[in-house]
Amino acid sequence: MRNLWRSLWYGLSLADFLRVELRWTPVRRIFTIRLFAVLMFISLVSVTLRPPPTIALSFAFVMMLGSAMTDYAMTLLTALRLVKLVLIAIGLSILSLALWGDQPWFLVPWSFGLITLLLFHARTTGSPTIMAVLYVAVVLMNAEQPGRNIYSALWLFPTLVMLTFGSALVAHLTLWPQDPLDELKQHLSGRLDTIIHMLDRLVAPGQADAANGDPPLRDRPRPGAISRHFHLLGNAEYAHPEIKAKRPEWTDLIVEIDTWFNNVSALTRLVQGRETPRRFGGREFSRLLDNAALCRELRADFLESKVPRPEPAPRLPEHTAPKPPSDPPVAHFVHRLDDAASRIRKTLADLHGAEAQAPAFGARPEPKFEPPGLPALLGRAYWIDNIDALHFGMKFALATLVCLLVIEALHWPDIGTAMLTCVIVAQSSLGASYRMSLLRIVGAILGGVLAYTFIIAVQPALDTVAGFLLAIAPVCWLAAWVGSGSPRIAYIGTQIGFSFANAVLPGYGPVTHLASAWDRVLGILLGIVVAGLIDYLVWPQHSERMSMARLVATLRTLGKFLSLETASADKALSAGALMRSIDADLQRSASLLEHAEIEPGAQKPEAAARVYAIDLVLDAMHGVARVVQARHRYHLDSSFRAKTQPLLERQDALNQALSETLSRMIHRIEQKPSPPAPSCRPLLTQLENSARELISTPGMDWETQKSILACVDLDKILLDYMEGLESLVDNLGDTSSPASIQRG
Repeated sequence: MRNLWRSLWYGLSLADFLRVELRWTPVRRIFTIRLFAVLMFISLVSVTLRPPPTIALSFAFVMMLGSAMTDYAMTLLTALRLVKLVLIAIGLSILSLALWGDQPWFLVPWSFGLITLLLFHARTTGSPTIMAVLYVAVVLMNAEQPGRNIYSALWLFPTLVMLTFGSALVAHLTLWPQDPLDELKQHLSGRLDTIIHMLDRLVAPGQADAANGDPPLRDRPRPGAISRHFHLLGNAEYAHPEIKAKRPEWTDLIVEIDTWFNNVSALTRLVQGRETPRRFGGREFSRLLDNAALCRELRADFLESKVPRPEPAPRLPEHTAPKPPSDPPVAHFVHRLDDAASRIRKTLADLHGAEAQAPAFGARPEPKFEPPGLPALLGRAYWIDNIDALHFGMKFALATLVCLLVIEALHWPDIGTAMLTCVIVAQSSLGASYRMSLLRIVGAILGGVLAYTFIIAVQPALDTVAGFLLAIAPVCWLAAWVGSGSPRIAYIGTQIGFSFANAVLPGYGPVTHLASAWDRVLGILLGIVVAGLIDYLVWPQHSERMSMARLVATLRTLGKFLSLETASADKALSAGALMRSIDADLQRSASLLEHAEIEPGAQKPEAAARVYAIDLVLDAMHGVARVVQARHRYHLDSSFRAKTQPLLERQDALNQALSETLSRMIHRIEQKPSPPAPSCRPLLTQLENSARELISTPGMDWETQKSILACVDLDKILLDYMEGLESLVDNLGDTSSPASIQRG
């Protein structure tokens, strides 16, 4: 039970969880003040203009938008997206009420089908469940009053679109507006700071002896960072269209900094993982010091938008006749650090230079992944591929209608929040739904207690609007402070604000009926119980299985990428989108594993061991993906390809063998008969021989020699990572049923 309690708070004690999630930072200060200003403005409008009770929804939706208010481009894009969803929800609600509002025998099955489709759309597109929430709030919360419900639906446009989203946009554009380009620069600068920190720790006297534990969490490469950077780059292009001309350079910079970070982190873990502390000396020590100094210099040039100074001329004899390294694994990484620094210097020169970089394979645009059109939606294959999303919509639509029948049977409309709860806690997996339910009930109880305290102790003494606003300001500040946190806690703040507003804002005046807040909590409890039972009993979607499905999808994507010819245009054009897709899949898989720890049976030793084993596989796959990404950067250089054609042919053969190895891992996870693993070591030996022949070619320039050595080093690292990943996959055993993995 104690382990389950800690799992609810992501492996921390409750005190530590709150300390981490509620800490006051400069970024959080900005988000909190913005949200607080918008909540107070909504409260002012509510008590002066007296809109319908749906005004309380504005509290929830403005805080939903608040998590996306990272920069003004993202705020505008998110607001436009939510406006479209709100308008569709209004239209569907009015249509449903006009057709079946006074005919419950038709309204119930119609609502089941419509909610299923709305949740299906949210699941397949990754959009919020806002349409399903608004439909339930408008059509089903007071199903016996269709005329009044149409009136409430029409009021959604001024209250949500104009008041909520409009005030949020104004707040963001006036209160410390954040430029997405500046945000991107801060993130990349922070990445370089971390590289400097790790390099300093490697070369500091006595640091190797002191570094016995794992590196800090921020020093570990984890999925999601590169996706975040590309997301900011897209927002920056929206806000500053002129930087689209430099997109290839920005893309190269993001990837090269990520590669440098991954190599420094891998070297740190390699050194710390040895029983005997590793001391750097001589040439290695000097090269690491040079790397740290160069990183500081490049960071300053990047922030000042300066072209870096040219790279000093190399000493050719040292590179044309390299001595065998005394510690090959460390030598591979140190050599990679030198080359990564050189590539970032070149990328910054291209970025801050006058001319835009020409695409590696002509001017063809990078392919975009578009949602399926109408023909695909009508095809049987589409629905088979998305059967889990259809089950997801049907389950929570059923839970919503069960709550509707219970409410009507008890003649207790005040617990209508049960239906809203069913669509709000609808998450992709059992664990995610349980965690959302926990956040919702905690926020509802806190908001209800604050509402009762306000109604009983404070409201009787208020007789002016100004006094009312001053009295509710602390609660609005609390809701904004909690709601501006990470997704792990933000929904508690949303629920505090919604519960408090739902009990206090409508009616503005002395309250004689105190049951509203209590009924709301009871309704939420009813919705959590009904939705939780149906989610568990009907097509349960376990987080562990879904995490494994994401890993299998990533293995397939990597295998397809490796199976392409090294110098093919298709591979070059798909590289950026591919790596973002892999990074997002791995991040989602890691998130699902966190939720798996609170599902029924997750505390059993065998279940905990499976989750730990999957986490090891995820970490290994992330390493493989990053090495593949780093190695592919060399193949985009037309000059390198022209001079190393024999080497690329050897790499194609190695890639095919690695692709077959990934296919074998997929068969192993799906518990299918798998062919014997191909032998990659002989192919690596042939690759090394080809590299030596190229390096010894008369007239081969030093820069190409260095790139060949770095590329071969990456092949060695990749093969080591692949062998480790294969061993971890073989040790997974029977973690899931084959059918569930394939369908996920």
